[in-house]
Amino acid sequence: MSFFSKPVVKALAVLAVVGVGVVASWAVMDTAFHATGDYEFCTSCHGYEPIAAAYREDVHGGNNPYGVRAACNDCHLPHDNSLHYFWVKARNGVVDPIKSLLKEPHEIDWHGIRERRKQFVYDSSCLNCHKYLQEASEGNRKAFRSHRRYFNDPDDYSCVECHEHVGHNRLGYHLEEMGWPKPVEEEK
Repeated sequence: MSFFSKPVVKALAVLAVVGVGVVASWAVMDTAFHATGDYEFCTSCHGYEPIAAAYREDVHGGNNPYGVRAACNDCHLPHDNSLHYFWVKARNGVVDPIKSLLKEPHEIDWHGIRERRKQFVYDSSCLNCHKYLQEASEGNRKAFRSHRRYFNDPDDYSCVECHEHVGHNRLGYHLEEMGWPKPVEEEK
């Protein structure tokens, strides 16, 4: 006589298959999310050449003595919760490629997008790496004083309001050099 009955064995087999499927799905999704969030993938379209050049020049792009660099996902996806992260990743993963396919690269107004940088760089992303900013700057009066406003009321300020060129050094220069002239403002 068997210790387990046939229905119990079947149920255990189904649970085992489901468990393996869940783990395999997680591994595939995790690999896909990381593979589609790095610099090489994100800047593979022609329209992103100036963004790539400016990123490579920046400290966050690896231009530092340590060779450490932030991935695109590190700055351009929210890190406040997983659901928000995956939602923005999925939305951008659909919208950005469609925009790249349907628009002539030089039709994209990168200069205008730079002005709306608060929509594309999240404080939760900055603080994911710079989580000890307040404690670290307390020993440096100049650094603490310039961040005090943010520490006192982070909902009223964002990192990129003051650090407007973070992540993409000399982006305006690279845009203009590669054929994206800054639009001339019309007089009113």
